[in-house]
Amino acid sequence: MAGEGMGFMHCPPRFGPRPPITGWYAEFDDLTLPPGMVGYAPDAMRFMGATFDPTALYRFNAIQRMLAKECIDTKAVSAHVGALQSALLDALQGTPLADAELLNPLDGKPHARFLAFRHLGAAQWCNDLLARDCVTDVRGDVLRIGLGLYHDESDIAAFAAVARTLR
Repeated sequence: MAGEGMGFMHCPPRFGPRPPITGWYAEFDDLTLPPGMVGYAPDAMRFMGATFDPTALYRFNAIQRMLAKECIDTKAVSAHVGALQSALLDALQGTPLADAELLNPLDGKPHARFLAFRHLGAAQWCNDLLARDCVTDVRGDVLRIGLGLYHDESDIAAFAAVARTLR
C-alpha cells in the first residue's frame, strides 16, 4: 500500500560486498578520499542511490498508523480479499473469463491477492478492460485480477458486468 519505492533490505553489521551499481550517496561516508575513488560506507548506506525519494517511506508509516488505529492486520486483509476472490469467481460464471484456466485456485493454502487466468485472449481482455476503466495486469497469456482492502462487493459486481462484455 506504500506504492513503488518501498522495500526492505537486511544489512547486518560487517556485511558489505561492494555494490556493483550504486548512486553517489554511497560515498558520503568518506568524502576525504582522493578524486576518482569511491568509498563505500560500512553500513547499509552503501546501497543508497542518488535519486532516493523518501515519499514511499512516509506513506508506509502513515498506512501502518492507520491500520493499527483501525485494528486491521494481515489476517483481516487476507480474509477480506479471500471472500472477494470467491465472490469474483462466482460472479465470473457466464463470462468469457469462466473459460480461462485459473492458475491459482482457491484451495485453502496461502494465496496471492490476485487471481491468474490463462487464456489466449488475455492480452486483448486486459486492453478491453482498461478501455472500460478496469485496471488488470497481463503477463503473456495470463490475465491477473488483483483485489485489495479497498475493494468491496460492489466492485465485484461492477467487474463482472464489464467482464460479460468481453469477447
